[in-house]
Amino acid sequence: MKLIAFSPQYLRLDDPLPFGLRDGTGRLLLAAGQSIPGSLRLEELRAQPLYTQEHEAAEWNRRLAAAVDTAMREGRSLRAVAAARPDTASRDIAANSSNLSWFEQWQELGAQLDIALRDLARDDGRDHGREVTGEIDWRTRLLGVHGRARQLFQRKPEWSLYTLFYESITSTRQYSSRHALLVLCVAEHAAGLLGWPQERIDSLGRAALTMNVSVMRLQDQLAQTQLAPTAAMMAEIEAHAEAGATLLQAAGLDDALCVQAVRLHRDPPVDERALDQRDQATQLAELLRRVDVFTAKLSLRASRAAMPPPLALREAARVVGGKPDEITGALLKAVGLYPPGSYVELAGGEIAIVLARGRVANQPLVAVLVGGSGLPLAEPQPRDTSDKRYAVKGAIAASTVKVRPSHDKLLR
Repeated sequence: MKLIAFSPQYLRLDDPLPFGLRDGTGRLLLAAGQSIPGSLRLEELRAQPLYTQEHEAAEWNRRLAAAVDTAMREGRSLRAVAAARPDTASRDIAANSSNLSWFEQWQELGAQLDIALRDLARDDGRDHGREVTGEIDWRTRLLGVHGRARQLFQRKPEWSLYTLFYESITSTRQYSSRHALLVLCVAEHAAGLLGWPQERIDSLGRAALTMNVSVMRLQDQLAQTQLAPTAAMMAEIEAHAEAGATLLQAAGLDDALCVQAVRLHRDPPVDERALDQRDQATQLAELLRRVDVFTAKLSLRASRAAMPPPLALREAARVVGGKPDEITGALLKAVGLYPPGSYVELAGGEIAIVLARGRVANQPLVAVLVGGSGLPLAEPQPRDTSDKRYAVKGAIAASTVKVRPSHDKLLR
């Protein structure tokens, strides 16, 4: 049973919660859906530390974080922000989300993650923001982002990958939080292909979102500047895994597996033959490191172009006996050799954008944007890359493609 802290400020006499309340030992104090019988019992509950089972309260916490963020963006008073509740805002949030494009929904998540991680990094996440958010700390925001990101990915995995990879290879905006979301989706999907249990995947996801918390400002700065990092910056980068784990511990993250994976994710590669003899944290850290390296290499920086996906994958791969090891194989299945959102040249000279993974890693579903003559097409044309006439010749840098795709049209 995994317990997380629950703030007593959300208790109401006439407002039952959709999950049970427990004490620090896990003993049930108030059942899900049960109303608090009177003011005396309310005060008794508020006077002691309260906890919930993480999986039971995840959706409620996600909607709570969304309600708070909406109140803050709308410029409401501090009292109104502190009083925000999931039940009063859920319909508004749903309506607002339905009006956002697929790209905008992921960008909104990136902004929410950025707020959560900056709250954590400031004052170790222990005290900051309580006057503003009424005890809505970074953990609530993080759980909300994690749950919503997983929901979006499960709803449309190909278009989630398309959105995140396309943004990664074409933009340096909000690099750190966007990179974390991409690592989250790819790592959790690869872990699922490896057959990992859900509890371990949950810890992996939290590690993906928080692994760079101690250097997020520096990451954003370096992604958008052509200046070489100083010696002090390089030292901060080298130490960021340990610094991030220490920060998470100080801020009270109750997930030892996640914290240890963050601490180890910059360690040297681990041979697959040794993985079975290592602990779970090492396994998480190894998968996290590979996905981090792969996605960072193919991301655009102001100081360099994005690396072609096959080369980026090679940088992260491990080959044993002439064959990709198990983690490399899962990573290849998770994204394909040419991930959605990247550009490719076809055998006939056409330039296409990848829409989705195919049944074979090097045969994705694509849409042609530029014909073999070099002229842009009026409408994107689908191609079957398993047909030799339209086989993928190789990856193309986004900077060389002058035609910008209509994402809404491609989605339709």
